[in-house]
Amino acid sequence: MNEMRILQQRLLRGANLYSRSPCLVALIESALPDAGWQLAYTTRYLQQACGETVEFMHAEPADDVPSRWRVVVQYALEHLGQAALKAAADLIAASARGAVPDVASAVGQLRALATAMQLPPGARALAREAAALGVPVQRISEHGGLLRLGWGSRQWRYVDDAGDDNRLLGNTLLQRRQLMRSLLIEAQLPVPAEDFHKPQRQPGERLRVQVMDGVARHATVPVRQLCERAAATLGLAHAQVDLLPGRRGYAVDAVLGAVPPSGEQRMLPQALHADPARARIPVIGITGTNGKTTTTLMIAHAVQLAGYRTGCASTQGITLDGQLYAEGDCTGYWSHRSLLASPLTEFAVLETARGGLLKRGLAYDRCSVGVMLNVSDDHLGLDGVHTVEQLARVKSLVVEAARVAVLNADDAHCVAARSRLAPDARAIYFSMRPDNPVLLAQLEQGGDAVWLENDIIMLGQRRVRQRVIAAVHIPATCGGLARYNTANAMAATAALVAAGFSVEQIAAALASFESDAATNPLRSNVFELGPVHIVLDYAHNSAAYAAVATLARGLAGPAGRVLAVVTAPGDRRDEDLVRTGATCAAHFDQLYVYESQGRGRTQGGAAELISAGARAAGGAASGTAVSTYPAADVAVQVAYRACLPGDVMVFACGTEVATLIEAIHAIDAPAAERLAQQAAPAA
Repeated sequence: MNEMRILQQRLLRGANLYSRSPCLVALIESALPDAGWQLAYTTRYLQQACGETVEFMHAEPADDVPSRWRVVVQYALEHLGQAALKAAADLIAASARGAVPDVASAVGQLRALATAMQLPPGARALAREAAALGVPVQRISEHGGLLRLGWGSRQWRYVDDAGDDNRLLGNTLLQRRQLMRSLLIEAQLPVPAEDFHKPQRQPGERLRVQVMDGVARHATVPVRQLCERAAATLGLAHAQVDLLPGRRGYAVDAVLGAVPPSGEQRMLPQALHADPARARIPVIGITGTNGKTTTTLMIAHAVQLAGYRTGCASTQGITLDGQLYAEGDCTGYWSHRSLLASPLTEFAVLETARGGLLKRGLAYDRCSVGVMLNVSDDHLGLDGVHTVEQLARVKSLVVEAARVAVLNADDAHCVAARSRLAPDARAIYFSMRPDNPVLLAQLEQGGDAVWLENDIIMLGQRRVRQRVIAAVHIPATCGGLARYNTANAMAATAALVAAGFSVEQIAAALASFESDAATNPLRSNVFELGPVHIVLDYAHNSAAYAAVATLARGLAGPAGRVLAVVTAPGDRRDEDLVRTGATCAAHFDQLYVYESQGRGRTQGGAAELISAGARAAGGAASGTAVSTYPAADVAVQVAYRACLPGDVMVFACGTEVATLIEAIHAIDAPAAERLAQQAAPAA
């Protein structure tokens, strides 16, 4: 096979597993010897021939298939990098067929593309100057010369010919439709489809909404929020927003307004030199295998209580100043970028997941504080990550980018990440054990640390030790029974201390943070149905099941049983699913294993492996009964019927609270009503 097939490619737009620079990563198939290295070298060479200063390249065998390679090459221009990759593959394939590769023609075409994509001279010079000063620089689109310098409420925008405009280019954007659209799309606002090269004003029934002093004049909440965000994205307090109806609701077709002349743009170079750090807002990034969402929400709650207009991205969605504007898993690059790009964001709290790091890289070059909670065997065998050590390397990207790193002293992978911190960064450790040797060494050296002592969260700063809050006074710990949330609270404490918050502010925030089915669904939500408790949790790996079992055992007491309805996604390795079953057998009295997300496996395959792991671990010998079901509702109903007074039923890895309520409703409508009442938001 002389051809070279590009099976998949991704743009890692920020720091990633391979490099601190943006990279193109491609999965290729070729029988040629050293095909991956040939492609990496040629792609890099073609970009360098166009004048781009790219250096990094890497190739490795992929997916245990002899003819497959994963190729990683640094790029400066996205379109040029992708075109160079394709041209390199064509040149190598031509040579393998015995033809003479036309390198000169390929370079000529790529140079023409590079020239068309280059920034104008003024913008190019300013971008270099700002980057040298340490100011974050982002090009909004390679189809235009619009730059963002800095983040959030402290950003400047720049185009070469803006003239007497303000720092957010209000007048310029109002006059240039494509620049405006680029910013609206980046902010994850819906816009009508349009040919970029031949822009046409969209016809249709138009809804025109006035925004005055940042407030939209419309009766419908979604329309108000859409118009207010559109105006704020463009830096306009007063605007007229034109909406067009679509299949999924309204889209922003145009924003009109008038902005007083301003000479702020002329002051940009002086402002950058006067205080480059002022271009950055505080950013806290949170990563780990388990506990990310709860820790993120704890920190965001504290930041918002302190009066900051807070942007928070998590698995629940994106909120800005307490207002939810995107739902679902928002733990990756584009969600983070939308918050960092918003002129409203004063402080960003960003849950950062493995998938987002592998698919797009980090959205920021540096963060004020990076939190690494823990690392355990989850998501292995995906995207080239096969070991826990490799997974730890991925997650450590967050703390590598941090000015202050918060590390779990009880987790060897987190402790090892300290060696990868920037030379000028410092670490704060947290531990559940006051005698942890890493913690004690940190305190002995005068470093900062947070630990649990006699069930009280303690803080050590510069050899001064003080009490923060008792674990039982934190609602998320369920009276101290949910010890993993005590650990999450300690991580949040360390992060907030690093960000400059006082002990009083932190204690007040932790004491007022509610974690229930309404505010933090699927994270250790506890329901009471008379003498029976139900614990709903998103546990989906061994470590998470072991952790939630501690809460369930505490609720059951010495006399009660713990019945667990469990599962795990099918894209986990066989050994991981078997280990999950063994862990569940060790911690629960009865297991009801169900099939949830097959993700490539045959129906029932994942549940059978979990059940086999439970039985092989001695589940039957230890008295743990194991049964398997094709779906969640049947498993929930059987387990619920088996509950006796004093028992606790754990339902894990559900996708939403409604799954539990609907399953119970079919066999006990009054109980389902009580569940729904407990899950409803407080009035």
